[in-house]
Amino acid sequence: MTNKNILQTAGKEMQNKLYLDGCSLVYGDGLTKEQSLGNLFAELGGYDVTNLSRSGKSNLAIALDAYKNCQGHDVVILGFTFSSRFYIKYNEHDLDFFVGLKNNSLSIDNDFLDEAHINVYKYFYTVFGHPYCDELSDLLIDGVISFLKSQNKKVIAFSWEPRKVKSEIFYPYIPPRLRLSDGHLNQQGMIALYDYLQNINGRE
Repeated sequence: MTNKNILQTAGKEMQNKLYLDGCSLVYGDGLTKEQSLGNLFAELGGYDVTNLSRSGKSNLAIALDAYKNCQGHDVVILGFTFSSRFYIKYNEHDLDFFVGLKNNSLSIDNDFLDEAHINVYKYFYTVFGHPYCDELSDLLIDGVISFLKSQNKKVIAFSWEPRKVKSEIFYPYIPPRLRLSDGHLNQQGMIALYDYLQNINGRE
């Protein structure tokens, strides 16, 4: 495990502030909160963590949230996901769309949004596909990384699928034995991802 990351400021210790974002593979579907990547960075890495990852999150939502919420953080770690996903913000509701979600409820007490979500899904995926969605994700990833670096943030970006981007991006390999039956990371897989990212963090 990597040692805690501590800054010395005016003679006293201060924790680095870390912003973390991604989809369910970062959030930790199938794991407890204590086993999540965000908690590993907090407990083992010693970071003050803001974790906005969530299940089903798209590259659009990841990029937008990082753009809006990066201030006040020293390190930004972004785990980009699959290009076929997209996102709409409606008032306070985050509407995530991904293949396989069809006819699923949003699990909120709003029948209007539930119906709209299903209809948008049906019409959108009639016309949305490759290579457009890949190129859009590449644009979003390059754009948000460039912005974050212009704000003097230390950025570590990785992706679960191949990308054609100009920015530096990493591709962690987590073998099947470190995954749950549905493909998400098991406890040891999440520790392996944490160690992988902390190793990069130490080289940067």
